[in-house]
Amino acid sequence: MNITDIITLKSGAWEADVCPRLGANVTALRLMGRDILVPLLSEDQLEKNPYIQGSPILLPANRTYLGKFSFEGRDYELPINEKRTSSHLHGLVHRKPFTVLSQTECEIVLKYENRGECYPFHFDIIAKYSVDEGGLSQEFTIINAGNVNMPYVFCLHTTFVEPEIFTVPVLTRQERNSIDIPTGEYVPLDEQQKRYLTGSPSKGLYVVGYFLSAGNVATAGDIVYTVSENFDHWILYNAK
Repeated sequence: MNITDIITLKSGAWEADVCPRLGANVTALRLMGRDILVPLLSEDQLEKNPYIQGSPILLPANRTYLGKFSFEGRDYELPINEKRTSSHLHGLVHRKPFTVLSQTECEIVLKYENRGECYPFHFDIIAKYSVDEGGLSQEFTIINAGNVNMPYVFCLHTTFVEPEIFTVPVLTRQERNSIDIPTGEYVPLDEQQKRYLTGSPSKGLYVVGYFLSAGNVATAGDIVYTVSENFDHWILYNAK
């Protein structure tokens, strides 16, 4: 099945494909025809792993064991969608349709509204994507539409085509238990992980981990990836 409803943003040598009905995912990013992100070429890919094509929005990120958690004295429950760990994994936004609020040749603004049909709390997400001579910019606004404080953990799985060398400013690694649930403890970087700071290959290594951030600029080959200053963790994974 081919992807439909793709909107392509263009500016100079840059092109970005956005699919509103697939969670406003940036399904491809190209520089002079060269793929920068792993492109989503078919919706069939999503059935195998929906989290490693393009730049899907994850909310809440990571795993919620048994799908249950408490926040400010209130209990919440999300559906279990990872049977191996009996957990809720990465939220539901990445498969929900967004509405296009505005669109030009180089910019698009999209919105998703939840009023309890997807999550047990009310919120809106506004996603603004634009391309210019410097590349792609993504800006997200999360609006609490309820009458109590809203729990959220927001993440992007921005999946780059594997570079020869990458750098990521990581500080310490989150410890995980046998079913990949964070324990809340942090452990020092090992020798391989220390090389992520100055330049590490990806090919031939198993790269995986959830790391406390030591900065907001990473590189994938000659591509620079800058995140907001309040960003707090880097997720690294290269599928072995």
